[in-house]
Amino acid sequence: MDYLLGLINGLVGNPQVARLVFLAAVALSATLAVVTFGILLIGLQSPLHRRLALIKRGRDGAAAGQRPVSNLQLMLEQVGRHLGTGEERKASATRQLLTHAGYRSASAVQVYWAVRLLLPLLMLALAVIAMPMLPKLSLNLVLLVVVSAAALGWLVPAIVVERRKDARIGRLRAAFPDALDLMVVCVESGLALPQAIERVADEMAVSQSELAEELALVNAEIRAGIPSAQALKHLADRTGLDDLHGLVSLLSQSIRFGTSVADTLRIYSDEFRDRRTQAAEERAAKIGTKLVFPLIFCLWPSFFLVAIGPAVIGVLRAFGMQ
Repeated sequence: MDYLLGLINGLVGNPQVARLVFLAAVALSATLAVVTFGILLIGLQSPLHRRLALIKRGRDGAAAGQRPVSNLQLMLEQVGRHLGTGEERKASATRQLLTHAGYRSASAVQVYWAVRLLLPLLMLALAVIAMPMLPKLSLNLVLLVVVSAAALGWLVPAIVVERRKDARIGRLRAAFPDALDLMVVCVESGLALPQAIERVADEMAVSQSELAEELALVNAEIRAGIPSAQALKHLADRTGLDDLHGLVSLLSQSIRFGTSVADTLRIYSDEFRDRRTQAAEERAAKIGTKLVFPLIFCLWPSFFLVAIGPAVIGVLRAFGMQ
């Protein structure tokens, strides 16, 4: 406390004003802490809120094959519901991002915003606690550390979700041509499109569980009465693969005009593989450019040291400089 009071006094220059600012900061911090922990304890201590949250989620948390909802998740949902943004457009964009990353829970948006709001406060508190343990720092450096800790706590969840989204889209893109080939075989053997999707989902449940889960969800939507084209469009929206929108358009036209679905799938599978090959060739062509900087900063200094070093030493000895 004396350390923080000394920093504020050095900034303000007036001991009385510094004490008032310090007391105001302590009061504000205490109020925020009480409000935050109060919201957290609502989801932890109230059986009514817990039961209502479980009913709203559409499950009781103890069904067979499902993991019960933890108190921490319910608390994060409460915080996200009270402190999260209410803008529909921003919430929709966050929902789409989380869906592409594989988080399809009804409370995923609330948990995401709760983590992004609470983690900066936690990092800020840790930074303030760690300040007296560090050597004497200037006020500018203290402010930089505090702001950096809060910014790190705000950015880390977004970076983690974005990296998970990119990794998941990459796995789905790599597995989708094989699924199309299996679907072609199933359709040519006499199965309808929904049955073919179901069979492919069963066959790929072990090797590509994420794609199998998405295909099983498509089949469930078709069984619920949603048209095949609309269910496939939902698949493209959930996975984030732009190439699937072209497949949805081709299949919609094929179903509408009565053309062969197998021929459509085979043609699109070949095009999908061609695009994947072209993308791999493009990445391979960029390797030479990307290797320039590692060669310059890592390999060439060692090469010049070994090749020219003895000559430089000989010149220095010849002129009596060594």
